[in-house]
Amino acid sequence: MKKWIIIVAILLFAKNLSAQNTIITDTILQLSTCAGGNVLVPFSSTGTFSPGNVFTAQLSNAFGQFTAPVDIGSAPFNLGFILATIPANTNFGFLYKVRVVASNPQTTGTPCPNTLIITQVAQLNQIIAAPNDTACVGDTITLTSINPANSYSWSTGDTSATISVTQSGNYSVMTTDFLGCETDTSKTVVFEVCNIGLEEEFLPLSYNIFPNPSNGNFTLSNFQGHYNLIDVRIINVLGQTVYSRSKINAKSAGKVEVNLTQKGVYFVEVSEGNNQLRKKLIVQ
Repeated sequence: MKKWIIIVAILLFAKNLSAQNTIITDTILQLSTCAGGNVLVPFSSTGTFSPGNVFTAQLSNAFGQFTAPVDIGSAPFNLGFILATIPANTNFGFLYKVRVVASNPQTTGTPCPNTLIITQVAQLNQIIAAPNDTACVGDTITLTSINPANSYSWSTGDTSATISVTQSGNYSVMTTDFLGCETDTSKTVVFEVCNIGLEEEFLPLSYNIFPNPSNGNFTLSNFQGHYNLIDVRIINVLGQTVYSRSKINAKSAGKVEVNLTQKGVYFVEVSEGNNQLRKKLIVQ
């Protein structure tokens, strides 16, 4: 009988001891609002925690609810704070909360009194090309990063928000905002030879492309020249032939229907003997 009394007394004592354990999460200090950035989680505890206990900082959902909390940092002892890291895949939100829990005995602390703002600046970054992302050789395209930032680092080595380029290529920029959040984006520009207008004016060969721009399906028609047989070749901006057809009887056929599956800028070249005319085509 005495043995059972002692056991019950010990269990009651342990229950009362556990009930007295409390954890209070204090105001969170955000070292960065970036997803993937760090936060300092100060907290205080009362009561007695068993050996092997771990204090863990947990992040709520974007509405401050702990229905499925995410562990963001831990400490084996009560150091008064936990240096935690916001997961890089955390969604944008400004109502996040943090709390501290203990493992032994299991104790759930109060949420922090303040809310956290978590941003994903990569979604905001974009490069604008002016006047367009295609220009004639010898012209200039201006590239501007529209993401407000503290610093800019372009693949060209430039460090301003706006740069000017004169060569075809893919240009990227890494921006760092005032809170240290980094994000990058890129833009491809194309410079092409633009003497087509003079060729069309002086060469007797002529034809129409409709529609232009097109979705990839277009027609060559209204051929005019001195020969009956024509050759058609379509090349991309790299000089690669993507379509060719030879010895077409333009007079009897009247038109040539073409389908291209890849978007981009192309040149349609029609040859009639030694006579040749090239026109630009845009597939979008």
